[in-house]
Amino acid sequence: MKTIRILAVLLLCFIGSCNPDDPGTDPGSVIQDPTHGSVDFNFTLPEINLPDKGLHRVDLSLAKSMDSLYRKQFCNAANVSDYKITYRFTLLPGRYFYQAGITCTCQADSCLYAGFPGGKLSIWWTSGWVDVEKGKVFSKNLIFQ
Repeated sequence: MKTIRILAVLLLCFIGSCNPDDPGTDPGSVIQDPTHGSVDFNFTLPEINLPDKGLHRVDLSLAKSMDSLYRKQFCNAANVSDYKITYRFTLLPGRYFYQAGITCTCQADSCLYAGFPGGKLSIWWTSGWVDVEKGKVFSKNLIFQ
């Protein structure tokens, strides 16, 4: 009986430590540091003739120069997920080069015929650049062609 009471008190303390009614602040609405700017990448998967469960986001990285991007000397990279579409980077003002990659895990030659260069498990890349301005939020849609 004593252990049940202790477990009940611990459970109440654990449940009471979370405050689901606290809305907090939306990280997308405010730039914390006025000397920085932000860029939001909308990482939507392309609409091709493959099942959605066969396409996966594998990379979203930023570098200060195209040369650094190719040498994989990134200044920032996202931990991409199949369930998250928008990724925000808060950076110092300037020009940044990005690369984003998706992969295909469908069976047979489906990936090859859908445009993936090496077929199954190869990576389809897109890249470009964005300019970050102080105190502003810029939105970039990633397009795979």
